[in-house]
Amino acid sequence: MDLELQKQDLLERWKHAFNEIELLQQYKDKIQTERYIPGFRYDLKDYDTPLFLKPEEKLFPEARSREISDYHFYGFTTDGMPCYTSFGHRVSKVNWQGYYSYSKNLVEYIEFCMETGIPSTIKRFIYEDGEKAIFQSLSVNSRGSIPIYKGSPKEEIIAGIIDDQHSLFCTVEKYTTENGKILKADCIAIAPGAGEYRYAEVYRYDENNKLDEIRTVYEDGKTSLAYVQLNKNIDINQLSLAVSENMASAIIDTLQESRIEVPLSLLEINYKSITEYMPLLTPRSLAFTEEISRNHEEEDIFDLIFLSTEVSHAYMEINPAGFERLFRQFIQIVEREEKWDLGTAMLRRVAYLLTTNKLNNKIPVSNEFAAYAIDWESEMEEFEDILLECGLSGSVISSWKERGWL
Repeated sequence: MDLELQKQDLLERWKHAFNEIELLQQYKDKIQTERYIPGFRYDLKDYDTPLFLKPEEKLFPEARSREISDYHFYGFTTDGMPCYTSFGHRVSKVNWQGYYSYSKNLVEYIEFCMETGIPSTIKRFIYEDGEKAIFQSLSVNSRGSIPIYKGSPKEEIIAGIIDDQHSLFCTVEKYTTENGKILKADCIAIAPGAGEYRYAEVYRYDENNKLDEIRTVYEDGKTSLAYVQLNKNIDINQLSLAVSENMASAIIDTLQESRIEVPLSLLEINYKSITEYMPLLTPRSLAFTEEISRNHEEEDIFDLIFLSTEVSHAYMEINPAGFERLFRQFIQIVEREEKWDLGTAMLRRVAYLLTTNKLNNKIPVSNEFAAYAIDWESEMEEFEDILLECGLSGSVISSWKERGWL
């Protein structure tokens, strides 16, 4: 079955899952032991690997209460396999429940948002002749907790989500294997806003036949690391420092190789919290900021200085070649632990290094030069605090306020 048919098969499986929410109790009844674990574990994508049954995390002992905040409940059958999970959002009080099922040719995880009844996540491994052949994954944006669908008929929910280009994440991977090892995956994916695209993943193993890296190859020829083997006894703080220092150097190299107007006044390091910590750059020259200040002297020019510049200041990509493996190790830990603040802190340090070291004096900058790492969608109200965290002095911030920048 080709990738397009596999994608359709996944969508049909998701539609059918709307009828299976009542099966949750059946899997809950199978629980023999239980644990609370911080964040998501037992990701079906890790099935048949050590990470699935040994998620390398301190586990709470058998719990007396299922109300421990911020922890996910997992129930296990007599053979030690997870069969049921539940977790909730501390603020919104929305709750999710899911179950695992296992058979010779299919392993599956189905999760439901209990507020809306929407199957929020489906992950499936399809086996052929005892080897992984297909992986399918579907997730609904906001994990299915879409308020407008609460109490709506399932037919209306299904049609609304499928028609909305920002509602579904889908991935299908078709494997090429040899002696039980995956060598390559041909993939198709759907991402909100980006639509459908295809790519391949190439698997590489070390001298001990342990998976060392997975590299994604896109249709335009670009590549990126999707997975790397973690070093033993890794120190997350030291790793974060190494990534920030290497990224700062790579940013300077990128700016030197680009035709940018100097001296620089600002350098925006733009990222998306939770979803993307490899940032995009927007440099703004002193000539640009002085022209805005001069021509809009009586105005609040925050938008003109910091926001409305995408046409004249297109985003620049960083070449990650020199630190890609370090970065991927770091991000894997951030994602596994769901410690998104570590990702943000790393980028703030990158900005701090660039601001306080004046781009290592390799590129001319203004006396008030500032590099700052920001996610405008979620951090605009914190901008002044972010500038301080990124190394800008309070006196410069006061000066910017006097000029109407802030």
